[in-house]
Amino acid sequence: MLSEGLAELVETVGDLADSHFALREQVQTLAEHLRPGPAGPAPADLRWRVLDRPTASKVWIWLIDWVGWCIDRYSLTEEIPACWPVHPPLVEELTALAASWHLAYDPRAASDAPLRWLEALARARPRLREWDDHTRCRNGEHHERRVDLTWPPAWRDQALDTAEHDLSQRTLPAPPAQAGDGTDGGERP
Repeated sequence: MLSEGLAELVETVGDLADSHFALREQVQTLAEHLRPGPAGPAPADLRWRVLDRPTASKVWIWLIDWVGWCIDRYSLTEEIPACWPVHPPLVEELTALAASWHLAYDPRAASDAPLRWLEALARARPRLREWDDHTRCRNGEHHERRVDLTWPPAWRDQALDTAEHDLSQRTLPAPPAQAGDGTDGGERP
């Protein structure tokens, strides 16, 4: 009778252990998906110039959520104007910072990745502040950036002409040596 009770107890403890491990896995999975803070990793390619409308929509939502969180978390209201979405350079800068932040805090990232991200943020803050100084966008009031200098309309054609001229002056690579043609390395030049 004692041996039967002991066998039943061992079986029950085994079942409890199995249930415990299964529950722990479920909690870890939920914790990964329900992390507080900004949205998860980038939903798509982040090269703005190649995004189609549906993909850009996802990236905008992801970026807006992250920027809102980041401005609050790091007190960036003086560096980043509220009208940042209408300034493409700021969109690019913030996209890069968001992607970098998500990689830095990925569970598979190196242990010093968050520190390197904070260093990147410290380097970005003067650039963000400089952009804000150029636009003078303050307190929710947007101002277009005034550019004093512009490139001439034909700049691209001029650049292509220069590249073609440079290429025409360069030598073509020698054809690869073939066995038996006397260029197999056995002779001196």
